[in-house]
Amino acid sequence: MLSAVGRLDGAIGYSELRAGTKLSGAHQLAIDFTVPSVDTMGTGTYPFREIEYAYTYGQPPADSLASSFLNYMGRGNGQDVIRTHGHLPCATPKGLLICGDD
Repeated sequence: MLSAVGRLDGAIGYSELRAGTKLSGAHQLAIDFTVPSVDTMGTGTYPFREIEYAYTYGQPPADSLASSFLNYMGRGNGQDVIRTHGHLPCATPKGLLICGDD
């Protein structure tokens, strides 16, 4: 979809932050003169963002793969992976401002 947006004059598309920063012919949308970045989303100065959720059927058992994955994504190395891919982890002070403390 983004490659089509980059080729077509006047086309509008949507992508996650990292995918949209490296595409030739596409431009990021500044809102109120603020460009999207992890920092501007974290401070709330860029008002558009999306939160990803993980759902399980009930509370997964503590020794399950699902529980291990959720713990990994919410702590240490998992948060580093999230940052490496250009996202703001929810379980950080800035992330909690956006995601809430649910």
